[in-house]
Amino acid sequence: MSTPSDTPDTPRSSTRRLLVGGAALGLGAGLGLALWRRGAAPADGQATPGQASSPASGPASGPASTATGATAANAASAPTGPLPAQLLTLDGRRLSAADWQGRPVLLNFWAPWCGPCVKEMPELDRFAQGQAAVPGGRGALVIGVAIDEEAAVRTFIGQHPVHYPIVVQGYAGLAWVRQLAHDAGTALPFSALIDASGQVRQHKFGATDSAELSGWLKAI
Repeated sequence: MSTPSDTPDTPRSSTRRLLVGGAALGLGAGLGLALWRRGAAPADGQATPGQASSPASGPASGPASTATGATAANAASAPTGPLPAQLLTLDGRRLSAADWQGRPVLLNFWAPWCGPCVKEMPELDRFAQGQAAVPGGRGALVIGVAIDEEAAVRTFIGQHPVHYPIVVQGYAGLAWVRQLAHDAGTALPFSALIDASGQVRQHKFGATDSAELSGWLKAI
């Protein structure tokens, strides 16, 4: 399986921060300021930003009914702790406590429209492949959590596949970020390392790399 290129095309290349108590998301990465305004929440309760868009046109991989079901399944199992009871991946696998029992979990929250998110994906993929090679299946499990509509995520991953599972939470996944970070504001990308006992040991707003993540693991 090929890995994503270091610079795949995306329409927006900045970290997005959700403003507390407001209806806009501020965007600042040394390139000025733009706003991502949240529109009215659709029927499924997920807030949809007015400016969000897919990085490439074309049909999503897989039937629409499957896409809707995967996102709904993950929303229904919203975590009450660092990790939910189960997660349905983009390719139809069901992850549960049995998959991460006795091993660390790295959650990486991202979106196709987030430039820094996309740029760090080759590093995450490199880290994930290294952890998958750890004897005894004790390496960290990397899970990408997409904050976007499932069709857009399927299109992007179809063009830029990775070796770690992707789950789609939609924009409701920002609440999970806030819970993990203990921060009322959110930004993407966001990564959190959860140890084998289920405790959040490290978290970061902003891009990371394989060396930093390896350092996180050594510290736990």
